[in-house]
Amino acid sequence: MADKNPKPSSVITLGGKGSSLSAASVFAVANGLAQVRIDSSILDKLNSSSSNRKSPPVKCHIPIPKMLTLEESRAFLLALLNKLLLSGSASPVLPVLISEILNTGSKALDLGEVEVSAEEVGVLEKTCASLHGICGILDYESSALSTIADVVAAISCEASRADVGALNLMDSGDGFSVKDEVGVASDLKVLLNGSKLVGKVEVDAVSEIPKIHGSLREVVRMVHLRTRVELNSGGKVDKAGGAGKAVATVVSPLAASLRYLGESSLSRAKMNLNSIGSDNLRSSLVGLFEGKCPSIDGLKNAYRLISEAVFEEDYVKFLHEVNGLLRMVWEIVIWEAIAAFVSLEGSESIGKLGVEVNGGDQKGNVGKKSEKKKKVLGKGTSVIVQLVKERLQSGGGDAVDASSLLGKWVEGVHSFLDLKDPEFDSLLMKVKEILESNESRRLPKLPKVT
Repeated sequence: MADKNPKPSSVITLGGKGSSLSAASVFAVANGLAQVRIDSSILDKLNSSSSNRKSPPVKCHIPIPKMLTLEESRAFLLALLNKLLLSGSASPVLPVLISEILNTGSKALDLGEVEVSAEEVGVLEKTCASLHGICGILDYESSALSTIADVVAAISCEASRADVGALNLMDSGDGFSVKDEVGVASDLKVLLNGSKLVGKVEVDAVSEIPKIHGSLREVVRMVHLRTRVELNSGGKVDKAGGAGKAVATVVSPLAASLRYLGESSLSRAKMNLNSIGSDNLRSSLVGLFEGKCPSIDGLKNAYRLISEAVFEEDYVKFLHEVNGLLRMVWEIVIWEAIAAFVSLEGSESIGKLGVEVNGGDQKGNVGKKSEKKKKVLGKGTSVIVQLVKERLQSGGGDAVDASSLLGKWVEGVHSFLDLKDPEFDSLLMKVKEILESNESRRLPKLPKVT
């Protein structure tokens, strides 16, 4: 699995000419994957500006909301640091202190009581860094989730032998088709191109994929546009009430989309479990699934907390709860992937251990009919499934029975889809490569009707 205390592998520079803070950088610093460096030019500028001030410094305590996780707190400090640099009215002392705290990797993030200028007090009072820091996390993670959820859903279509007729969407060219729904359908068709496993079972959780996943794409794009601006706005222009309402207006649809994606993914995960041929294998995985995968009730309760926070106009709590829901949905999608992979590959792998599976004998031999009937996955999904298999094989330690193999797979797929994993960006690039390299993705438009 990914290291729970990963070592920083990159450096994020703030304050330089033309520099900006991205959601990816917020995620990296918030999770200890990158360190922060303040450009020397902005430090010189701040030092020169502070030496000309006549007002005496005042002592100020900068509180970090107690409800925030360590990741969210680090995101808050990074956003605050960037806003102090953008304001141009800070002394170098506070920015340097924040960068040092972030770079030490300490879990004790309290800045304590620090001396700040009157100008800095104004920035600290007006800034909404906690909101915008968490938005950076939501932006990055929801964008990645949108991509991975599509891939996992495609593999589920094969695991469950589902009818994918709902993917036959095209841009009508008359303005009466939803671009993101068509885009999702097109991407899944590319991933499933050539598959011999789909097209038999009609399932609601599959037919709704274009609408559910398309809606997520749409709101993720809105969140990104808002976050990119807010992360790089100077502290002087923030207004606490207005900023919170603006963020809630954009992120509330994200929360709804996440809830429905989670429910849809959970349905497909259960569908995948039911498609596992071996009773023993299915029973073992169901036990793990029911014990560790979030439930429908969990999703509804998380969404209720989000709604209550909006009603109370507690926007920091609102974003904190949305982030919690996002993590919950990620976990569900991972379990959907686990169930799909076991359904497709479980019988063969367990059979090699000498366990009776799908008509095989105690030595792991399968019947002639099973040998001849090879699974033909889509050109895109086969690449992803092979990557998972290679990852699991490189995990070390041979499984001696079905139970230990399942445990290894559950851990391995979690690691494979962990955003903090060093190879996760490579996975996203591979998916992008698969989708962009397939010429059939560009579907012809239907003629306009006059």
